[in-house]
Amino acid sequence: MGEKTGRTGKLDRSDKRFLFWSVAVLALLIFSLLAPHLASHDPYEINLSLVTAPPDSEYWMGNDYVGRCIFCRLLHGAARSIFAAVLVVMLSFVIGTLIGTVCGYAGGRIDIIVMRLVDAVQAFPNLIFSISVAAMLGSGLKNCIIAMVITGWTQYARLARTKVLDIKKKTYVRAARVSGMSGLEILLYTILPNSLSPLIVAASMHVGNAILSFSGLSFLGLGSPPPYPEWGTMLNDGRSTFQTAPWTILFPGAAIVLTVMIMGMFGDSLNAKLNPRKDESNEI
Repeated sequence: MGEKTGRTGKLDRSDKRFLFWSVAVLALLIFSLLAPHLASHDPYEINLSLVTAPPDSEYWMGNDYVGRCIFCRLLHGAARSIFAAVLVVMLSFVIGTLIGTVCGYAGGRIDIIVMRLVDAVQAFPNLIFSISVAAMLGSGLKNCIIAMVITGWTQYARLARTKVLDIKKKTYVRAARVSGMSGLEILLYTILPNSLSPLIVAASMHVGNAILSFSGLSFLGLGSPPPYPEWGTMLNDGRSTFQTAPWTILFPGAAIVLTVMIMGMFGDSLNAKLNPRKDESNEI
């Protein structure tokens, strides 16, 4: 039998997992925020004498195809890549939750029209749709964020609508109506708070996917224009020198994989925390 919280005051397994990965995510966000200040070299400085130079004591991750410090570019790219993904998730969460909640509660023609729009957007893979929208809008960080939000809000809208439709049938909602609460009050104070749990879990897992999508857009040249460092752009820059200088692509790739893994494990631990019956046996 696993440990239980309560009288003993001990953390159970899901609490430990959630605490561990919460600290990891917090450390990652703080690191991303401070990353530009930790760089020992100018990430934009070109040094032709250090073209594809291997890692050493001064340049920990070596240099790229024009002699720029990969470590410093990786640090600066962390702030752009991670916080762009977080912003995408926040905007998608707010827009999708509000739209889905209103549709689920109001129903009728508005619900039908919005859900058909959601079906149309979700008929395409998210990355493919994001690439299409970003290509129409033009390259740039802002346009990438807009493209990803256009595709990202739909999952929250559908999930929120489904949850609201279920909550509307609950006894406490009917009691709120009988007590004289207005429709808006019921929506804001009764239905919305009780529907947030699965939406928050979905958002925590969406961050990792957003980082992958953003890196994919940058890799295809749809992100910020050169010489701004983004992890996907660094992967693209390293393709031509990968065979002779593998560090030009390995370190940016490892940063993406590690960040996505941390975000994914945090989302999984949050799900286990909020839904303990579904996942009582997992360990760190």
